[in-house]
Amino acid sequence: MTQPLYVLVYPSRLFAAHWSLWAPRIEASGQESVVGDRIHVTGDRLNGFQYEYIQNYNVDKDERNPKAFPIGRIKTSHLEHGEQSTASSDGETHELKAINAFDRACQEVEAPGPSLNKVSIGDNAEIPGPPRRRSEVKDCQWWIKQAVANLVEANILLPLSPEEGKDDPVKRVSELPKH
Repeated sequence: MTQPLYVLVYPSRLFAAHWSLWAPRIEASGQESVVGDRIHVTGDRLNGFQYEYIQNYNVDKDERNPKAFPIGRIKTSHLEHGEQSTASSDGETHELKAINAFDRACQEVEAPGPSLNKVSIGDNAEIPGPPRRRSEVKDCQWWIKQAVANLVEANILLPLSPEEGKDDPVKRVSELPKH
């Protein structure tokens, strides 16, 4: 049995949108719940990011109003929680250990470290040494792309459609809004 996996896009007019993976729970009736597991990296390009797996995330209670984009289907067996988790005071659970195969595959993609060059020289000062090369920007969007590719390679994330090559999750993620 499979269920949909979404990328939540938190729009921003000034900055790149934040992206998260979201696996809603499936109710006994077969309907998707507004509560599920949210997986993302949090931080910024200057200081780096940290991996976060949040259980019991209620998408309807998030005031940032993310938009959900289906990217593929995940086997429900890969979402079954096998280890204990620790609840926080807000009712959500924040994990560092892999709690299921989906989480383990996501953690295989390292959260990006700092990817912006820090400027700490005073006004009109020359920066010694050779000119700096432009570094690749690694942020939550970069991490989602890498994690999705890893999930597809691990055969955990499947296309939305069973037709070969149609609705490829990696392609779907590459077409998401950036802002």
